[in-house]
Amino acid sequence: MAYIDLIDSVGKDLRFLLPDDGSAVIIGSGADCHISLPHIPDMLPQHCIISIQPEGRVLSPAVEGATILAEGNLVQAVVLMPHVVYSLGSTMLMYNDEATAAPDTAPPAQEVTQEPESEPEKAAPRKKKKKKAKHTQVTTVVQTVEDGVIHIILRRLYVIAILALAFLAGLTIRCWMTSGEYFIDKLLK
Repeated sequence: MAYIDLIDSVGKDLRFLLPDDGSAVIIGSGADCHISLPHIPDMLPQHCIISIQPEGRVLSPAVEGATILAEGNLVQAVVLMPHVVYSLGSTMLMYNDEATAAPDTAPPAQEVTQEPESEPEKAAPRKKKKKKAKHTQVTTVVQTVEDGVIHIILRRLYVIAILALAFLAGLTIRCWMTSGEYFIDKLLK
């Protein structure tokens, strides 16, 4: 079974299973996308499409102006390969197909903390339009462990403490160079 991992700029890892029925998957920030990521600011409403071609699964922009980078190089369309990092703005996309992956490259089970939120839902059949692929709804999401509020607060306090100590060290060096005395000695007098 093929899947993609989308890692946003804050490190949140979302896993989406790709349909095996040949239908295309639209990724974007809009609610009408199969994979909707409204929390990502630089994602277009319909950013890219993953479709099945004879070469394999192809990632291509959905609209003009949508950028896709493969290993840092700007591409118009690219065949998805395992272990290659694709960038959709500030979001990283990584593809994996368990059928072609070696057993040691499969993701470790202990990283997964939640079961999928809901069963994949299929959209109501649509009338066929010219050059429009049939779409199915992909809503299976697996999230990794996120930092709690306590961890975020402690990390911010740590950064503030380090910055305050660096500022104090700078004042001490400046005081020592100009007067020959230590800043702490002047403060304690």
